[in-house]
Amino acid sequence: MRDSLKLIMHGAVDAAFILLLITCVFMQARVGLTAEFEGSKEFRQYCGTCHGNAGDGQGEAGRYLYPKPRDLLNGKIRLATSSNMVASAGDIKAVLLNGVPNTSMQSWKQLSAGLIDRLVTEVQQMQVIGARQRVSAVLKEDGLLVDGDGNLNSEGQQAVIDYITQQTVPTQRWVSPTILRSSATVLEDGRKLYLKQNCHKCHGDQGEGSFGVDLVDDKGFPTFARDLIRDPYKVGNEFETIARVIRLGMPGTVMPSSGALSDDELGKITVYIQSLAKSPPRQMGNIQRYHRAIGFRP
Repeated sequence: MRDSLKLIMHGAVDAAFILLLITCVFMQARVGLTAEFEGSKEFRQYCGTCHGNAGDGQGEAGRYLYPKPRDLLNGKIRLATSSNMVASAGDIKAVLLNGVPNTSMQSWKQLSAGLIDRLVTEVQQMQVIGARQRVSAVLKEDGLLVDGDGNLNSEGQQAVIDYITQQTVPTQRWVSPTILRSSATVLEDGRKLYLKQNCHKCHGDQGEGSFGVDLVDDKGFPTFARDLIRDPYKVGNEFETIARVIRLGMPGTVMPSSGALSDDELGKITVYIQSLAKSPPRQMGNIQRYHRAIGFRP
C-alpha cells in the first residue's frame, strides 16, 4: 500500500485514485490524531461529557454508553440525507433537535435556535479538522507530496483540499422513488427481494436482527443489525428514510448500499420492511443493547 501511494509522487495516478488510496490506508490502519482545539464552552457543556471536549468520542460518560458516542473528528455521521452520504448542516441539526432513538443521544430542543446553529457549525468544523489531520498524517508519514523540509508541497496541499471536500461537503439531497402502496403482490415481491439481497444474513430471516452473527462497527465495537420488527428506526420508519438507507447504506456501519436495485424493486423491499415493524417499538437501555450486541437475547 505504501509503495502504491509513492506512485503519486511521479504522477502515475490521478487525483481520484489518490483519494481512493488514502481512504484504503485509513481503513487498514488507525491513525493516531491529536485534536487541534478544544470545543467551545457550549460544546463542552452540552456535548463533551459523551463526545469528548474535542469531539473525539472519548467523553467520560462514553465507557457507560452503547452504542458509543460518535467520534465527530474521524467518525462518519450516520443519519445523512445527501446522495454521497455526507451529513449536511440540516442533518446535524435534525439529530440535535430530535435525538437518535435507541441510543443515548437525547433531543436538545430546549436549547435556543442560535445555540443549536452554533453547535452545528462546530460539528462541521470538527469534521473538516479530522479530515485534514488524517490525510496530512498519511502523506507526511509516507513522504508523499512533501518538500525537503517535510512540509506538504502544492500538490500535497491540493490533495488535502480534495480529500476534505470529498469527506465533508454534501451533494444534493437524495430523492426517493415514488411511494408504493402495500398489497399482497408487493409484499410477496418485497420478501423475495429481501432474501435475494441477503438482508436476512444480518437482519434475520423474519427481520428479528443479527443474533448469532458477529458484527462490528467502524471503530471495532460489537454491533447489532436492527431488529426490524421491534426496534425503533434511527432515521424514522417513513418510506423515504427506509428506502434511502437501503439504497445508500449507512456510513460507519456494515449496512451496505444496494445501488443495483431498480426503483421499483427498491420500493417493494421498502414496503416489505415497513410491514415488519410492530408498534410500539421496544425501548432498551445501554446494558441491554450491549448484551444483545455480544450475543445475548433480551
